[in-house]
Amino acid sequence: MLLGWLSSTADDIRPITAPRPTLSVAAGEDEAITAALAALPVGGGVIKLGAGTFLIKHPIILERDDVELRGHGADTLLILAPQANCPVVIVGSPSTPTDRIVHRITVRDLLIDGDRDEQNFECYGGPCNAGNSKVLRNNGITIRGAEEVLIENVVTRRARSGGVVLEKRCRKIQITGLDSYENEFDGLAAYETENSDFTQLNLHHNRSAGFSFDWRFNHNRITDSIAADNGSQGIFMRDSMGNDFERVQLQANGEQGVFMAETRSIPGTACRYNKFRMVTITGNKAHGIRVNDASCNPNTLENSVVNANGAEDISLADFGQLEIIQSGVALVSQ
Repeated sequence: MLLGWLSSTADDIRPITAPRPTLSVAAGEDEAITAALAALPVGGGVIKLGAGTFLIKHPIILERDDVELRGHGADTLLILAPQANCPVVIVGSPSTPTDRIVHRITVRDLLIDGDRDEQNFECYGGPCNAGNSKVLRNNGITIRGAEEVLIENVVTRRARSGGVVLEKRCRKIQITGLDSYENEFDGLAAYETENSDFTQLNLHHNRSAGFSFDWRFNHNRITDSIAADNGSQGIFMRDSMGNDFERVQLQANGEQGVFMAETRSIPGTACRYNKFRMVTITGNKAHGIRVNDASCNPNTLENSVVNANGAEDISLADFGQLEIIQSGVALVSQ
């Protein structure tokens, strides 16, 4: 049972139930999963993975509409084979530019291990060529050119690049219950992403940022999540507008809790109209919040705790960049 979607507005994505063809795959290698995906009827269906270990030598590609990949939680392990040098799961087209927008894909109840110490390269099949936007990076899950995607109760760890990465125009993505850690770069990164929801995320002990939003990340919502003990920022942001952060904890990261900037070589890429409500930003080694460019204006901090960070709790490039609203619920140290 599963997989339909009903969307009444851009911000209202509700799963609906319907009988779906289901194929079961026992533990083995990626070829069995790929064969099962190919065997689904035109209308899609569910691939149900058994408990056990699946050795991934080639990426699992979900590029057809109305498909679900489902496991048994931590008992279903997808681990990248040594020197496979590829993403583990790709949602969308692997080609660049993407062939089409895929719709209504679900990935849930899986443990994905990128086995980064046994990979030679960050990019699919070999070195990353500087400036080559066609290169696929070896993430735990890559979502590209997709709408109405649900990622639920998934662990992504030890990827050679990022844990989960969205790119190439993603809309109405819902990620809930993600645990992403010990990835070479970010726990969750998103580019060209809008009108999406991220909730109950635990992003920790990644070598770079917990969250990285670096290009056209607009009108999204991040709630009830933690980014802690990451190597650089809890949240890194450029070219991000109109996003809401609520009840997010950013703690003990290696640099800033929040870092906002523009891409100085590209006009119009400032961070603007972002709202932080009821967030807790403590114990980060540098600033709690650093707004690095005067163009990042306005942004709002409301009813939040920002204190006990290593440098200034709030550091601004220009006066008045951050509107601070308090109603007595919490205090902000400045």
